[in-house]
Parts: sequence; structure tokens; C-alpha cells
Amino acid sequence: MKENRIENYKYTLYLLITVLGWGIMYPASKHAVSSGIDGYYLTFIRYVLGALLVSTVLLLIEGKKSYQTEGKTFQLWFFGTIGFAGLNFLTFIGIGFSSAEHATIILALMPMLSIILSSILTRNIPNIKTILCTVLAFVGIVLVITNGDFNNLIASSNFVGDLLLLAATTCWVIYTYFANTIIAKYKWSALRVTALSSSLGVISIIAITLTASFLGFASPPSLDALTSSGFDIFVLVTTTLVIITWNAGINGLGAINGILFVNLVPVISFIIGIYQGHTISYTEIIGAIITIIALILNNIFMRSIKNKK
Repeated sequence: MKENRIENYKYTLYLLITVLGWGIMYPASKHAVSSGIDGYYLTFIRYVLGALLVSTVLLLIEGKKSYQTEGKTFQLWFFGTIGFAGLNFLTFIGIGFSSAEHATIILALMPMLSIILSSILTRNIPNIKTILCTVLAFVGIVLVITNGDFNNLIASSNFVGDLLLLAATTCWVIYTYFANTIIAKYKWSALRVTALSSSLGVISIIAITLTASFLGFASPPSLDALTSSGFDIFVLVTTTLVIITWNAGINGLGAINGILFVNLVPVISFIIGIYQGHTISYTEIIGAIITIIALILNNIFMRSIKNKK
């Protein structure tokens, strides 16, 4: 029982590291885009360099033998493309049609989408307590993002953009389920799955970026844009490492329980906003507290279930 508790804390820590990295990533992405790097090339730069970084870590820790696909090249490429190319390109394009508020709320739908996907694939309905915690966390995030005022949110709505953002979030749910399956079935490390899937997914990212450039939808960033976004690029590249902790945490806690932690990403951005001097309302504070309570309650329920086994 004590060992299970320690393992549970370890996986929880992994996911907290991930959401901290993602919470820092969003402000960096926003600044880089506003500095003149379009979404295509921002994704290109981040994952080409990020895949090299994660692969280097894999080679140093597990050796050359682990950098082999063992007949799973197509699976790793296909789901790597869905996860890394699908999430980023659809998000950047979708935000252009919709709004940042909608993007964050749709991201918070990830736990619900995970429940739907898991129920379809396993034909099992998740624990009712997890479902209730998921809904509670979503309510908290909506309060944080909207500050209780839904009029501006409705006014900024764009159906096409929202569909693209929903597709982006679905892409990451699918990738997360795949990565968790590979880790559990073949006993691969989270580091290995992350390195191989991101490296093969980068092939698609390069192809899509070059095609978009040829068609005139994307253009290489200027030297000034790269210079002014140097720190942002550093943050974006280094935060690709948290995908390792994401996959490890999901494998330990399960996709449905682990994905609940994604609701902390807006809360981290919310905390960063406080540090930067932004005015925070009582409604936003209440929303953040509700989200954190939902995560804590689900963690307690999950531990009680594990202890009974």
C-alpha cells in the first residue's frame, strides 16, 4: 500500500511538471507569434529542435538500441503526426479564426474527450466520481477564462475556428491514448515513446510547413523576429521535454485520470498573470480553486481504488 502511494505521488509530480511547462509555454508562444513567427514555422522550429533534444536524451540514457522502432515505424509516425503536427497546426490555425478564450476552454474539454474515447475503445464507462470531477474541473476553468461574463465569449465565437480547435484537442487525446498503450503493452519507457514518435512526427511537420510555404500560407521568419523571440524559442524547445513526464504520468495514473491535470494549464497561466501584475477577480480565483479541488478529489478517489486492489 505504501509503495502504491509513493508511485502515485511520483506520477502526480510528473504531471505537475508537465502542466507547469505547458503553462509557461503558452505565454512564450503568444509572444513569439506576435513577434512575427507564424504558426507553421513556430511549430517547425520547436519540434525539429525539440525532437533532436529528446532524442539526444534518449541516446544518452538508454543507448542506441532504444532508438529503434522494432517494426512499429508506421504506428509511431502516424500517431506522432496526429499528436505533434495535428495539435499544433490545428491550434494555431484555429485561433486565427476563433479566440484565445475559446482555445483554452476547448483544451479543457480534453478530459471529457478522453472519457468518450476510452469508453468507445474499451466499452467500459469510467467511475462516476471521475466523471463528476472532470465536469467540476471544467466548470472551474470556464470561470477562470470568462471571469463569469459569457457575453464576450459568445460574441467572439467562430464555428470554423472552434471546430479546428476541437480537432486539435482530439488529436492530442488520441496520441496520449496511443502512447499509453505502447508503454504498457511493449514495456517501453516514456522517454523512448516520446523520442521516436516526435522524431517521426517531425517528418510530417517539415512536409506540411514546406507545402504551406509553397502555397503562400506560411513564410520563414525574419532575423529580427528570431532574435526578439530567442528566449521564447528556448522555452518552447526545452518544454518539449515535459512530454516525457506527460507520457510517464499518464501511464502511471491512466489516461482519464492523468488528463484531468491539463485543466491546471490555464491556472498556471493565471498565476503567471498575477506575477506580471494583471488584475485578478474573485471569480477567477474561485474558478482556479474549484479546478484544484476537483483534481485533489479525483486523486483521492483514485488512490482509494488502487488501495482496494
